[in-house]
Amino acid sequence: MAASGPRGPYAKGAERREQILRTALEVFTEGGYHGSSVKEIARRVGVTESTLFHYFGSKQAMLAAVLAARDERTAALLDHGDPLPGLLEVARRNAQTPDLVRLYATTAAEATEPGHAAHEWVRDRYAQVCADIADRLADRAGPGTDPAWVARILVAVMDGLQIQWLLDDRVDMADDLERLAALLVGDK
Repeated sequence: MAASGPRGPYAKGAERREQILRTALEVFTEGGYHGSSVKEIARRVGVTESTLFHYFGSKQAMLAAVLAARDERTAALLDHGDPLPGLLEVARRNAQTPDLVRLYATTAAEATEPGHAAHEWVRDRYAQVCADIADRLADRAGPGTDPAWVARILVAVMDGLQIQWLLDDRVDMADDLERLAALLVGDK
């Protein structure tokens, strides 16, 4: 009979890490990054702050891990040929989680500072998301259209729409993104 997963201390460590990530997501979503404390996350998990730092070297690194886990959950939406329906679904889902969108937008802006713990993660995330979208747009984009450029513009617009929506929830992120995509790549 094959083992179903890791056993022993490694499995417990992986489970603890997931518990910390879930709790950190709750705390960061409730209070934002700056309004949240490592002490509160540790209290809710039932561990010491030094235990949290054992798993994540800093509060910023914990935030980056929380956002990476969020991306893993939403990656399935983009896991098909045409990326546009997935992007639209992500925009619709984001409209249901304003605190998480705010957390992401703030972190992405702060991570432009090279010393920020999430700097590399945000930079690499943008590169990967744009590359994935460009690859999937290659057969949809018309002649003379650069799929990498279209992907970069769609991602930039999506981030910008999130900020506008955070400031005015009447902004329909999915509708605006869909209309722009139709202009950029047509209705194929």
